[in-house]
Amino acid sequence: MDRISVLIADDHALFCEGLKMLLAQQDDIQVVGEAGDGHETLKMVEALHPDIVLLDILMPEAGGLEILPKIRGRSPKTRILILTGFFEEELITEAMQNGAKGYLLKTATQTDLVKAIRTTHSGELWAERKVLTLLLENLFQKVSDLHAPLSELRENLTEREQEIVEWVIQGMTNKEIAAQLGISDKTVKTHLSNIFSKLKVSRRLELLLYRIADRTD
Repeated sequence: MDRISVLIADDHALFCEGLKMLLAQQDDIQVVGEAGDGHETLKMVEALHPDIVLLDILMPEAGGLEILPKIRGRSPKTRILILTGFFEEELITEAMQNGAKGYLLKTATQTDLVKAIRTTHSGELWAERKVLTLLLENLFQKVSDLHAPLSELRENLTEREQEIVEWVIQGMTNKEIAAQLGISDKTVKTHLSNIFSKLKVSRRLELLLYRIADRTD
């Protein structure tokens, strides 16, 4: 069985050692290298052409978002999974729009990490449900910057849509919400798309949120 080759790009040595130990327990995953800065990452990508790069956003020399398109240019078949301690709406959007196949927080569990690697290796988009939850919470926190007040935005949502927002914020998947409400997964996804539009989310973020919601069950 061919193993998934992984390059770790992170400047924290202890964190990298921990990652290697965790991934060594998986029969289908092999860490083939480590890079401590952006320039070294690019050199190793060119030399190794790994299946997956676990890419931190903040590194010496050149950050993850800066070298992300360069990795894709030098090794088109390599898939990039952002693994970072930073949660910011703009960072997530920029990373995913520029070709990252996943966005994972360093607080994720070993199970989520392994799932993310396998899912991105298969070519699908992956983000832990926590990222979607945080994006929605952040959206409501920023509502004062929007033209409409929070009360008006909430009034724009139907009772069912408000209910779905609450379930998502609690971390429930589309399948779990569908089972809870006695509706289909497809109906939940349709509601989510309508919710993002009604909350005046930008088109780029709306698409990102919908894609994450569609891939995290």
